[in-house]
Parts: sequence; C-alpha cells; structure tokens
Amino acid sequence: MSDSTISSLPAATGEMLVENKVALDRSVIKTSSLTIRVKNVEKSAQEAQNLAVSFDGRVDDFSQYKNPGSQDTLSANLTIRVPSVNLEKALEGFKVLGDVESSSLSASDVTMQKLDLDARIAALETSIQRFKDLISTATNTSDLIAAETALSERQAELDSLTAQLKYLSDQVEMSVIYLSLLPNDSFAAIKPIGFIAGIEKGFIALLNALANLTSILGYVLPWVTVLAVVIVIWKIIARIRRNR
Repeated sequence: MSDSTISSLPAATGEMLVENKVALDRSVIKTSSLTIRVKNVEKSAQEAQNLAVSFDGRVDDFSQYKNPGSQDTLSANLTIRVPSVNLEKALEGFKVLGDVESSSLSASDVTMQKLDLDARIAALETSIQRFKDLISTATNTSDLIAAETALSERQAELDSLTAQLKYLSDQVEMSVIYLSLLPNDSFAAIKPIGFIAGIEKGFIALLNALANLTSILGYVLPWVTVLAVVIVIWKIIARIRRNR
C-alpha cells in the first residue's frame, strides 16, 4: 500500500487502526485466590512453593499457623506471583494439591494508565534533553541556575513516573495468586464430650466466672469507698452551710 493510499484513508479508519493497536496491546492485571483443603498443610505448603518456582514464579509472602499444643500446622497462606502467561496452568497445578473450597479470578485493565505514563515519560525525556542543551549553551549565571533548577525538577518527576511504570508493568507481567491451605479435618476436633463431661466443664466455667467477678469487685471496691467518703464529706459541708 502506497503512502498516497494511506493518506487517503478516512480519519475514522485511522482511529480504528489505533483502537485495534491499543486492543492488541492491552495491559491487564490479573488476581486470583484459592482456598484448598489438603491432607497435610505443611507438606502442601512446601509443594506449593515448589510449584510456584516450576511455573517461573516466586513466593512474595508466606505465613503458617500452628497448634500450640501439638505444633501441627493448622493453616498456611501464600502470596504467589507467576508470569501472567502461566497463570491458568499454575492455578490448575495448585488445585491438584487437594479439594478446592473456593476460587476467584479478577482482571483490571490498566491500558490507559500505562499509555498515559509512557506519554508523560516521553515528554519529560524530551524536555530534559532540551534543558541539558540549554545549560550547555547558557551565557550567564542566572540562566544557568534557572535551567539547572528546572532540569532537577523534571528529572525527579521522571524518576517517579519511571518507578510507577516499572511497578505497573510488574503487576501486569506477574499475576498474583492468594493461596490458602486448610486441613481436611479442620472440624474433626469438634467432638461430642458427653453429658457428664459437659456438666463438669460448665461447673468449671462457672467457678472461673465467679473468680473473675471477685477480682472485678476487688478492683472496684477501693474506688467505691473513696467515692462514698467524698459524698459524705460533701453532705456534711452542705449541712454546715445551711445551718449558718
């Protein structure tokens, strides 16, 4: 297609080409969450970390909660980042760890935000180059100081926008997976204890409540005593004033 043919295209067609290019270059941040019931939380957590690496990803955050009595791992939470192109495969890989209790996937289109950052960065780079040229040709001190000040301000703004673009690009390129691992037998610990055992536990709870009540009364009693003394003194003073 010749240049004359391109120039003769209607403006609407040109806009359509731009829109198609933007559509092809869409920037989307994808976030997923998974809650999975597993047989062994600690072992599955290690497997999940290995899976993340196998999909060219990484674990940004990991926490686990243990039973103080047995030191058994009760749950584990992982924040995993994998390349967006591997997100679906990674999710399928994590689901193999156990029974999926819940899952979700959300996407946020940040195409316009990225395009805006690109444009502002390009404009600043051009402006910075002009100020550098101006500084090299400055003939007096006042012009040099003004140019250097403006250059410094634009350089700081450029650094900030570049950092924002880098962060945004990382969010687009590396999708987030919030993975929660729970044991299959989470509710197995809740077992009937029997009528007699229930009475015993209820009696113990009552004694504990009475003990707490006694402690509260012991704490409050000095304050009540002081307040009563203050009230008595105030009444005596009031009575003396009335009798005068």
